[in-house]
Amino acid sequence: MNIDIKANYEESIEKQEKGSPCYLGDDSFILVRRFGTIQTTKEIEQLKRRLFGFTDKHDEQLLVGHWLAEHGVTGWEGIGNNGDEVEYSMRNALDIFTNPQYMLSLNQDLLRHATNYANYLHDEMCEDVEAVKKS
Repeated sequence: MNIDIKANYEESIEKQEKGSPCYLGDDSFILVRRFGTIQTTKEIEQLKRRLFGFTDKHDEQLLVGHWLAEHGVTGWEGIGNNGDEVEYSMRNALDIFTNPQYMLSLNQDLLRHATNYANYLHDEMCEDVEAVKKS
């Protein structure tokens, strides 16, 4: 029996670019772009130069935090702080993702999500709905 390579491995370019939901609870999620693409490699290199200059020494956790805040996270829903909802904005993202208290927990969860190809596969149900709409 042959494996269906398209069904098992073909990623959605739209999900890679706009983000895939990383669920943190029943109704809470953060949209995260795919990590490891040509675009994200360029973004990381630009951030390294901006944050650390041309030295090889850099803080990897801070780099990931800035990438998430400035490029990787495209939105969120249901995110709060002490019971108050936190609206998605670049400022709020920077405050969260560059905070050392989240770098080894939340940031790492989001990075794992962004590197797992399964989170970026085409949604068969969405494609089926689109096919029905067209017929």
